[in-house]
Amino acid sequence: MPLLSRGLAVWLALVTMAVAQESAEPDAKPVNPALDGYLQFEPFSAAVNKLAESELVTVKSLGKSAGGRDIWLITIARGEVKPLTNKPALAIVGNVQGSHLIGGELALRLAQQIVAKADDEGVKQLLERVTLHIIPRPEPDGSERCFASPYRVPAGNDRKTDDDRDFAFGEDPPNDLNGDGYITQMRIEDPDGTLMLHPDDPRVLITADPKKNERGRYKLLSEGIDDDHDEQWNEDAGDGVALDRNFTFGYKPFQPNTGPNAVSEPECRAIADFLFDQVNVAAVFTFSTDDNLFHPWKANAQTEKDRIRKNILGSDATAIDYLAEAYRKTHGGSDAPTPPDVQGAFSSWAYFHYGRWSLNARAWWVPKTSPKKEEVKEEDKDGEKKEEKKHSGEKRGSEQINLLNWLKANDMDGFVEWKEIKHPDFPRQKVEVGGFKPLVDVNPPAKELEALAEKHLAFLQKLPESLPNLELRAATAESLGGGVYRVKATAANAGYLSTMPEMGSVNGIPYPLQLEIEIPKETVFLKGHARTEIKRLAGLTGTAEETWLLRFPDKAPSEVKLRLWAPAVGEVTKTIQLKD
Repeated sequence: MPLLSRGLAVWLALVTMAVAQESAEPDAKPVNPALDGYLQFEPFSAAVNKLAESELVTVKSLGKSAGGRDIWLITIARGEVKPLTNKPALAIVGNVQGSHLIGGELALRLAQQIVAKADDEGVKQLLERVTLHIIPRPEPDGSERCFASPYRVPAGNDRKTDDDRDFAFGEDPPNDLNGDGYITQMRIEDPDGTLMLHPDDPRVLITADPKKNERGRYKLLSEGIDDDHDEQWNEDAGDGVALDRNFTFGYKPFQPNTGPNAVSEPECRAIADFLFDQVNVAAVFTFSTDDNLFHPWKANAQTEKDRIRKNILGSDATAIDYLAEAYRKTHGGSDAPTPPDVQGAFSSWAYFHYGRWSLNARAWWVPKTSPKKEEVKEEDKDGEKKEEKKHSGEKRGSEQINLLNWLKANDMDGFVEWKEIKHPDFPRQKVEVGGFKPLVDVNPPAKELEALAEKHLAFLQKLPESLPNLELRAATAESLGGGVYRVKATAANAGYLSTMPEMGSVNGIPYPLQLEIEIPKETVFLKGHARTEIKRLAGLTGTAEETWLLRFPDKAPSEVKLRLWAPAVGEVTKTIQLKD
């Protein structure tokens, strides 16, 4: 198309769109049904800070996001909180994907329920066993952008980015062409298209299969125009850097939303720095679509000896499978969606590079929903009811069909019906705008959040039962004469989980177990040392025996004391009486 003709077409189309938008109610902002009951940043922050009224809670900001918003930390504990303490900690992290708002809401509600139930026996035992560090909304910019009009699925924080790497920033964002306040999709009739209408519901498009003599009629794009005239649509929204693409494990440079380098963003640095300082964190529980509780990570024996481990190690996989089964029983859900293949994800970093147990819960997904059977009102010429339309049994597009059924069953207006528009980039083709409203498939109705939080609190109350449980067994002291004593003890782990993941012993990040013997300074060690590092102890059966030969120049003390400890495991002490 000549440049002048194209410019005129674009101008006419934009004028038409502007007129359509002006015809709507003035200042009327549509309400996205996916956001009803969810909190924006200011009321969310107020709810977080209100928790500090409890003597169990401290609230502080770990830092500011790229957009200047606080990254809140809620710490819940009984007594003084120190990383080098005899009590391990659990880190609970909310929606590491900005659009996964349920994660932040559940993390906040978990904190609220723990405070409200502080006198319940289960909560008491939880806080006696562990300290809780809750980062409820780790990506506040992306979360807040979910509430901006026109509604769309945001990718990252408020950093302006050059997603198509053409030295221009955010020059081709999506456009609300029909003025309805939502960024949905465009389906364009095209003889070279690969998509066709679903045989059971023409609102859904599926990929045509030439082997079945099917021919595509459509191509599908996000709603917008080619602002920068490069024959690509909405490829550079300047959409920020995604927290869940910016961590070090598997980081992919030069990709949209991954950032200029790993941990380039203030949100990532604040969270990583905090966790590295909290050496007593035993496990990280994350609300994320990168689910490994309904879909546990799989070990690969062929890669276990690789220099860079990219798969969960075998013994760790067994432990995660055990915890995942307990989670599934508590949650009660089924048919969880397959998690996406994420590079630079926080949850993977927590295991591979932070060396902790990493548990990742999707928490909710659209449940399987059968279509409502509607009454057949029309009758044929003989007065008999017409035969109901039979479903084709087509499997393609089943998730979209199920989402439509679920929206209808819940009386949610979550779909924009396809409607033809005049599009400047496709002047000779039929273009329709429509599709699912943003976020309706990842966040449940807010009325379900409280019950979901209760389920997760029930799981978290059981989780400490699986943590390592240190014991000092067979501790003896034998006099060998001449002021020399042989002291023996066996360090044991009676808990289900090992004292650190096998990956932790590979990357050397978690503090190892230490076995200390307290004796007078003038004592001579003939064998052994005042402090001994104990290798990783397996769960339930892990033991390590230690022997000391000690010479006391003067009179031997009446007792010696042993201490077995690690910040992320806890401690146990034993006093041994010395007898001649």
